[in-house]
Amino acid sequence: MLSTYDYSFSIHAVETLPFKDVMKNVWYYDSVCYVYWNEIMTGMNQTMFEPNSPLARAQFATIVYRMENSPQVSYNAKFPDVSNGIWYTNPILWASNAGIVTGYEHNGCFGPADKINREQMAVMMYRYAKYKGYNVNKKTNLNRLADASAVNDFAQEAMEWAVGMEIITGKDSGTKLDPQGNASRAECTAIIMRFNKLYK
Repeated sequence: MLSTYDYSFSIHAVETLPFKDVMKNVWYYDSVCYVYWNEIMTGMNQTMFEPNSPLARAQFATIVYRMENSPQVSYNAKFPDVSNGIWYTNPILWASNAGIVTGYEHNGCFGPADKINREQMAVMMYRYAKYKGYNVNKKTNLNRLADASAVNDFAQEAMEWAVGMEIITGKDSGTKLDPQGNASRAECTAIIMRFNKLYK
């Protein structure tokens, strides 16, 4: 998939995006172009990308699934809230089988519509990198960031990797992580493009 649209290609030379809400002067324009033309992310409809909308867990599983060229999956009732034949069924089951996503311990559900936060996204990208066999040894100490203590234990190593590799950058001039903040669709496009720039 990615061979059809290389990261080094001049993004602004590509045919204009169909989205009315993604202007060329915004910080995420290039990354939206990247994920759209590589068929990793689509708009919420034909004319709206909704860059500032939060990303759902099912949507993120679908993004990673597309990065793997949408492999075949056999259905099994692994999660009580993931039925057969829904647009997110195969992505969630594949990502679960690959160890990239997990369900909730308290009820066994996946929560397809639940919003994904920044530290959860870091964890899933970290697991995906390890699934692919990529080098994930480069990490950084988070103590320089004002809200480093807000990172949950389960996400600590993944956030150290994501920040160390500059896949996730800080907010407020790089001073805060906002690990519990909802990850927007625009943020996701940037994270995917940075990840592929480093590893693809």
